[in-house]
Amino acid sequence: MLILRYSARELLRHPARSLLAVLGVAVACAMLLDMIMLGGGLNASFRSLLTTAGYELRVSPAGTLPFDTGATIPEARATREAIERSESVSGVGPVLAANLLEAGRDDSRLFVLGVDPGEQGIYVLEDGLDPGPDEVVIGRELADEGLSIGDSVVLRPPGSFADASAAARPFRISGQADFLYASAGERSVALNLEAVADLTDRPDEASLMMVRVAGGLDPEEVAASLQAQFPGLQIASVGQLVEQAANRLSYFRQLAAILGTVSLVVTTLLIGTIMAVSINDRYGTIAALRAIGISRRSLVAAFAVESLLLCLAAASVGLVLGLLVAGQLEKILSDFPGLPAAIRFFVLDTSRIAWAAAGVLIAGVGAALVPAIRAMNAPIASTLHREEP
Repeated sequence: MLILRYSARELLRHPARSLLAVLGVAVACAMLLDMIMLGGGLNASFRSLLTTAGYELRVSPAGTLPFDTGATIPEARATREAIERSESVSGVGPVLAANLLEAGRDDSRLFVLGVDPGEQGIYVLEDGLDPGPDEVVIGRELADEGLSIGDSVVLRPPGSFADASAAARPFRISGQADFLYASAGERSVALNLEAVADLTDRPDEASLMMVRVAGGLDPEEVAASLQAQFPGLQIASVGQLVEQAANRLSYFRQLAAILGTVSLVVTTLLIGTIMAVSINDRYGTIAALRAIGISRRSLVAAFAVESLLLCLAAASVGLVLGLLVAGQLEKILSDFPGLPAAIRFFVLDTSRIAWAAAGVLIAGVGAALVPAIRAMNAPIASTLHREEP
């Protein structure tokens, strides 16, 4: 308790210096927290998104990620039936994606998803019903434009006006949904798989298939088994997809690692400098305390506590600052092309806060030990003689 009071008193003796140190370390702590959140946030967010609908595997054309290209799975019905016959599979949801035009509204483009309403993991219904044969479920973007359940939309394929007009079909809006994989601003709708196949003249194709693994089985093992049966397709578990996506966005992790390291270096240098100046000002006091029998260990502990108090104050400010900055950066990065709007770059949890705070505290206390130990090794007699007024 005596050491704590002594350390606090020394910090309050120089308020301007202590305040500048707190602010400097707070900025470094904020950067460290944001980089820790960024480094692990993308993977955690992407994994959470892929498992939301309960489908652990994705089947796509070989060499592609789902919806990564316009490639499709041929003979989709036979492939689906063959996968469903596997005892390790409890459900298969085919999806056929296409870009269609909304006739009558300036031919604006829509991202259309053909699904089997009984087996789909593309959207979460918020209001109304799943689409019937001549019905459509709309996303929030279209709802914000004024469309609602009961209204109609007319869809047609791109192409010359004369040819496309003949293929145009009206659909009644049966529900509104949150499209899980839609990117920011994307105007998405879902129809029956057969309706999209008719509009696009692709009667037996699928852009991907979502596979639900039977209870208790390892998705990685099931993916490997199905891959052996269907070598012409790419079958990946959620874990494999997360790894592939992480490889594509590896520069975010590299950036996080570099800036996180810089923040720790800044903390170490700043605390080390502040404590070195503070200890140098008290060489005479330190020598006098040692002369009356105060142990080196107690004095080093006092300086460590002084640095710890400084870092605790800075970390409290820095964590709040980091959360505010992360919120602003999230708004900027959420417009990254091709990423689902549900993806979060900065994912907060208590472990990330703990890592950021621990990193700052360890760096700060470690930096204070160097000048403190050096001061303990100074000769008492010569130090007192030099400091004598």
